[in-house]
Amino acid sequence: MEREEEKGKKKEENEGIKRKEEGGFASEDIFRYFRLGVFIILMLLLLVAIFQFYFLALGTISALFEYEYRSLVQAGFVACVIAVVVYLLRAVIVKEK
Repeated sequence: MEREEEKGKKKEENEGIKRKEEGGFASEDIFRYFRLGVFIILMLLLLVAIFQFYFLALGTISALFEYEYRSLVQAGFVACVIAVVVYLLRAVIVKEK
């Protein structure tokens, strides 16, 4: 049974090598590259949106609060942003393991 599986894997690998040698891509490769490209584009858009939100929120804090309390409120906002980023990074790292 294991030998049949090994033969099947080797056959699939050989077919993949033949396709790549012929200069073509497997449809799975094209779909994977497409998904990767879409993911990168969306991450860049998300990064721009996060920076805009961050600086607009700081501007709003400056407009709403008295001069004496701006630093305190901004520090609280930045601390919340840091906490959320650390939480998300931990979730990603734990998911990878």
